[in-house]
Amino acid sequence: MQEIFTVYLNFLDFFFRVAWIWLPIFLAVIFFKSWMYYIQRWQWRQLDWIMLEVKPPKEVESSPKNMEQIFAGLWGVIGTVGYKYEKYILGKTQDYFSFELVGINGEAHFYLRTLSKFRDLVEAQIYSQYPQAEIREVPDYVWSVPTDVPNKNWNLWGARLKMANEDAYPLRTYVELIDVAKTDQPFFDPMAGLMEVFGKLKQGEQVWLQILFRPIDDVWQKKAKAIADKLLGKKPPEKKEGIFAMEARTWYEAFYDAAYAIIFGDVAPPRDKKDNKNEPYSLAMHLSQGDKDVIQGIELKASKKGFESKVNFVYIGRSDIFTMANVSATMGIIAQTANLNMNSLRPDPATITKANYLFAKGRKAYKQRVLMRMMRARSFWENGYIMNIEELATLFHFPTIGVRSPMTPYLEVKKGGPPVDLPMK
Repeated sequence: MQEIFTVYLNFLDFFFRVAWIWLPIFLAVIFFKSWMYYIQRWQWRQLDWIMLEVKPPKEVESSPKNMEQIFAGLWGVIGTVGYKYEKYILGKTQDYFSFELVGINGEAHFYLRTLSKFRDLVEAQIYSQYPQAEIREVPDYVWSVPTDVPNKNWNLWGARLKMANEDAYPLRTYVELIDVAKTDQPFFDPMAGLMEVFGKLKQGEQVWLQILFRPIDDVWQKKAKAIADKLLGKKPPEKKEGIFAMEARTWYEAFYDAAYAIIFGDVAPPRDKKDNKNEPYSLAMHLSQGDKDVIQGIELKASKKGFESKVNFVYIGRSDIFTMANVSATMGIIAQTANLNMNSLRPDPATITKANYLFAKGRKAYKQRVLMRMMRARSFWENGYIMNIEELATLFHFPTIGVRSPMTPYLEVKKGGPPVDLPMK
């Protein structure tokens, strides 16, 4: 016991002796974090957002491949922060979008929330794939419920959804729902179940599903490839140590040895270097078919453009008709994208609106109000998870011709262009 106490005192003595090294760094990090918190939020409040509602044409016979092309077109807004000055001094962040599936009082809606400067881009992408669609600007639906929800008359349940595994692992996408043996029939559209849930909502019930996404550069694809190589058992290529890395390693080892001697009063143990020369280059011959499918899925996901994303979900209802059945139905539809060998979306325990044990009622109400602020603001400060254009198109696309729900907001008339000989003033 005396020896442990002596080691502890030696450590404290050493810790405060070198405070001139770590204290300025610690204070600089605090200042930097505080500055970025302030300037990014100030810059975000200056943004001009608009809400667009889309009514798709009724004869959508294709798969969500069209929507995949739309997401690919929107990836082009990457690079809205070009210089370090814009990022760290002006507080600019990468611009993002929010595509939202909403059920209100038994009606389904498709909303696109975007910055006003991107309105023409978004409309052009939609019209390029769905020429007969109708797009109009509408008020934001999030203010259609009381601002103090939850209260004695209204209740809610919701959460932010997160990936169950590393985001390099793919979700189950619409490609796996196409029956290649029956090319004359439309594929099974998971949107059909969601439209049915929306259609059965009563007056005073709403379901919001928000998909926020911003383009990200292709560095994530290299990380995904590294994960696939690790599963495959490939040895990473040996890197030659540069002069600066060698100098940094030398200083680190010297500092470590000195600290070890001061704290423990003994010489630091020797460092062992691992020899990988006798290990096989790859373990591909020993992998099961399931492992090979996982590796192939990771590589296929990394072959398409990616977005940093997050998904928010909430069900709101009047207290007298509030039912968790609508939550279960919606989450069950989202679960159709789950691939148990790879990845799935599930509620994040940190944001889910429930609490147990001490002060459960108060803590639950607090989490509900935080979630509502998050749903209304649609801020995107934290790091998201990577979804490629195929996964995003699976979560958000317009119902195909196989969806028969009467509450699907189809455009019932066809639009035509003006005649070529129309006189102009």
